[in-house]
Amino acid sequence: MPLFGSKSFVGLDVGSHSIKVVELAPFDHRFRVLHAGTAPTAPGAVKEGVVVDPHSVATGIRQAMSAAGAKSGRVISAVGGQAVIVRELKFPPMPQADLENAARFEAERYIPYGVREVNMDLDTIGETMEEGQKKVVVLLVAAKRETVEKHVQAVEAAGLEPYVLDVDAFAILRAHTPPAQAAGDAQVFVDLGAETTDIVIAGGGSFRGTRNVNIGGHNLTRAVGTKLDMEFQSAERLKEQKGMVLLEGEPMPDDKTVLALHDVMLPILGDLATEIRRTLDYFQTRYREAKVSRIAISGGTARLPNLSRFFSLELGVETVVGDPFAQCEVPAAILSPDARRDIAPSMATAVGLAMRGAAER
Repeated sequence: MPLFGSKSFVGLDVGSHSIKVVELAPFDHRFRVLHAGTAPTAPGAVKEGVVVDPHSVATGIRQAMSAAGAKSGRVISAVGGQAVIVRELKFPPMPQADLENAARFEAERYIPYGVREVNMDLDTIGETMEEGQKKVVVLLVAAKRETVEKHVQAVEAAGLEPYVLDVDAFAILRAHTPPAQAAGDAQVFVDLGAETTDIVIAGGGSFRGTRNVNIGGHNLTRAVGTKLDMEFQSAERLKEQKGMVLLEGEPMPDDKTVLALHDVMLPILGDLATEIRRTLDYFQTRYREAKVSRIAISGGTARLPNLSRFFSLELGVETVVGDPFAQCEVPAAILSPDARRDIAPSMATAVGLAMRGAAER
């Protein structure tokens, strides 16, 4: 009988660029990585975080499971992008049944399509004081039913058991559980996907809000391809080989290709920094006592050299590349130290998903 099999869970992150798999089990108040691997997503099979071709995605899932060496089992996956709505609602104290009715009525304001077209969940997450009045805080999560059904269809077609369907933003936060913070401190987690970016805010380790923006790694690749007259795959390889952010006041490289890539990517990265700043400003208007002390970036684009330093300078907040494996023991036989450093930024969502199952088991 496998040592960890009865308690292990597979985190499955279905992205527009690649599919990531991580299998974790509880281990000495932490987690142990049992398997990890990736496979490419078929072009066009996932758009802005939404599965549009379940058959092609199922093939990619099977390839990722095989690359990881993971067996069929309990899988926790997630939906994300702008197809998912996450809102914090506040109400005066009232009986639970009345609270749920009030929250569902209020939810209609935030759902851009019919309530009958969505899967919706509500969770009371605490209390707060607002203008001297006690308020009950309810977290609303809603996703279009078609989005959920296609995602589950892809997982099942790959021969896996969809144990839980979570939300990308919650998985990202879980994977980067911040250390103990001073009262009022907040942290921001920026997960740079292929087509969109999730900006997740936590205060004292608790979820405070999320925003999804339509800027991702593919924007950089397409800009490189247009500038250098290259097809997408060639532009992607060149970006990964020679792409980097050049910082003012530091020596410039002699390689003209590096300079050209920087020049074409900089406006897009500047736009992304602006969107992050807008999110921070909105957060500060709602939580005036909170101070954003740190930003952690993840996703494949987080590997772009100097990107974290660029955001630090642009936003005036310390920015680092997050390590979702920080809470895990990672055997070298599963991921060598070099492989771990290379793959870690892109595995945040998958790790956070597997953590949910392994921690709750």
